[in-house]
Amino acid sequence: MKATMLVFALVTVLGLSVATWAGDSLPAELQDRDEWLKTHLLDVTLTVPDGAPSSTETSPSEPAAGAGPGPRRGLLPFSFAFGGQASDRVLARWRASRKTDAIGQGRTRHTLAWSDPATGLEVRCVAIAFREFPAVEWVLHFTNAGTADTPILERIRSLDTSMASPEEGVRLHYALGDHNSARSFEPVVETLPLRGGQEKVFAPRGGRSSDPYLPYFNLQRSNDGMVLAIGWSGQWEAGFGLAGTNTLGIRAGQQLTRFVLHPDETVRTPGVLLVFWRGSDALRGNNQLRQLQLTHYVPRRDGQWVFPPICASVNNTDPDGTYEGPHVRVMPTLARRGFEVFWSDMDPQHWYPGDFPNGTGNWVVDPKKYPGGLAPVGEAARAAGLDYLLWFEPERVVPGTRVAREHPEFVHGGGGGGLFKFGDRAAWRWMLDLLDRFVTDAHLTWLRWDFNMDPLPHWRASDTPDRQGISEIRHIEGLYAMWDELRARHPRLMIDNCASGGRRIDIETCRRSLPLWHSDMVCFKPNPTGEQLQNAGLYRWVPFHACAAFGYEPMYSFRSGMCGGNIVVGTGIQGHIDTAHPDTEEAARRTTAIYRKTRPYLTGDFYPILPHDASEAVWFGYQFHRSAEESGMALLFRRAECPEAERIVPFRAIAPDADYAVSFEDTPDQRTVRGRDLESLKVEIPTAPGSAIVYYRRLTTP
Repeated sequence: MKATMLVFALVTVLGLSVATWAGDSLPAELQDRDEWLKTHLLDVTLTVPDGAPSSTETSPSEPAAGAGPGPRRGLLPFSFAFGGQASDRVLARWRASRKTDAIGQGRTRHTLAWSDPATGLEVRCVAIAFREFPAVEWVLHFTNAGTADTPILERIRSLDTSMASPEEGVRLHYALGDHNSARSFEPVVETLPLRGGQEKVFAPRGGRSSDPYLPYFNLQRSNDGMVLAIGWSGQWEAGFGLAGTNTLGIRAGQQLTRFVLHPDETVRTPGVLLVFWRGSDALRGNNQLRQLQLTHYVPRRDGQWVFPPICASVNNTDPDGTYEGPHVRVMPTLARRGFEVFWSDMDPQHWYPGDFPNGTGNWVVDPKKYPGGLAPVGEAARAAGLDYLLWFEPERVVPGTRVAREHPEFVHGGGGGGLFKFGDRAAWRWMLDLLDRFVTDAHLTWLRWDFNMDPLPHWRASDTPDRQGISEIRHIEGLYAMWDELRARHPRLMIDNCASGGRRIDIETCRRSLPLWHSDMVCFKPNPTGEQLQNAGLYRWVPFHACAAFGYEPMYSFRSGMCGGNIVVGTGIQGHIDTAHPDTEEAARRTTAIYRKTRPYLTGDFYPILPHDASEAVWFGYQFHRSAEESGMALLFRRAECPEAERIVPFRAIAPDADYAVSFEDTPDQRTVRGRDLESLKVEIPTAPGSAIVYYRRLTTP
């Protein structure tokens, strides 16, 4: 068949004129995104005539002034090898097509497709551009439409591109993942490329996506930059290194891929999200990412954001040792105090036989603890106007549990326990039906999904030499499909993503769930400083998250861990959780009220206004600024060994010549402050440790 040349010029596919957008940097950022689309997707020569050079055989051209990342034109942003040949060579000889369509909510979808007449392999790149944000995301899909196994498909890089690097290098901003310490989510900055041209490589340690790094990166040049977020809840890998003179190479994808595809088999790759930004402050990129997620990613219920909920629980029993009575009776009290969710965790309620961890895999209700099942608890919560959250760990199977005994074929590890096979269709259907029954029968509105094991060894052990990476792909595809199907069947259902704390946080889990327990650090001993640091680190990348809150407002320790909502774990006599104790009525009401007052500010831009410092002898704090409302909030902490009762606080995103109303949570003090004075506001915290919450709102237009 004679090959045809398909060269796509930029057309008005985004439905906007970038010059009409407000903001100092947004029009230029949208132009950078458009230029990137032209360079890497829309102007790419998809197919070339026989004998013509492929894209990598042409000479790279210099970027236009202000064109943003990407010094080469006509180069697709991904790569792979097929049958031993590089993708740019094989794709240039295949049939190709492109389709563009609007898919609602200000998004445009571009689908580029190639088909190999010889083997039947089909490759699709599905890219989404966002009208209001300088961002584009894409996923690759590979399908064997032939009648025999394909040649080996390997080294699939969902992102394989480069950006021009100034002489001083590119500053790479990233964060550590969760590892149960004050350093979880700690921000890190390095200059690339490294000395000697070494590549800087990041990957999870065992198959959970945010252990030990978050899969988010911000690449900063002198006056612009690019945020990269990887959408893969398994073993991704990212690398940054020299790709030529003054050029930084950037790659990301699944760490190991080398497999044949069977007839009629399809796989997807990790997703890639790029956000372009302008200016000298890298936080501009982080805040564009935050606002994009709030608009297009964060799960909603009835079209509205679902903030991290204000949760409460009880762990006392009736004289016969059952939990049902205390759970049912407490619901009106918790609702009256302002709580939103009744939280039933793996411990101490132990609703399943065997307790934790030995009962993980016994997904039946323990009749000794809940003789009437869980339905009475769910019905009581619903009658009181509360949501009901219940803990599960569907992916881990402990030896001797029900799943290991009755369905060893569903487990990587068989009857000896291990990883549940989410990539096995029969196993997936069995688990879906089981969870669906629980959600229905118990009237669950939150499914707490935990994952306390590393899956990578099980995936790797299950793959043959010509199918490396397939078990991981099937498991991750099955996880996403499970969550999507459960939420489709139960539109009000929300999912709490926990993995030994915050060890599986990425844009794919965050578009389907909220991380309501972002670290297990709180399980071991109180660490207010650690909680302050964890929140400040994670808010740079993830707008909504939560963990435990020990105690009540206005305690220093409570505010140190306060998010939009938390599981409030005040403990009273005999170790009982006292959120319903008569003596805590006033404290509980005050606590739930502060959540409702402060949580709307979480939708604003985030600024770490004081250094990220673990010392007990300093002040620490961060700010949220809502641009549309021209208002904001700062949480400030004077730590235990800090001698200074006063501190100049440099508020951000302030108009110097405007007037602002400033108020404080703990004092009646209210004042009108000129913007330039708010940019260096003196705040007093008389006790150490102590805290302050400062609110501000713009009054005038200069």
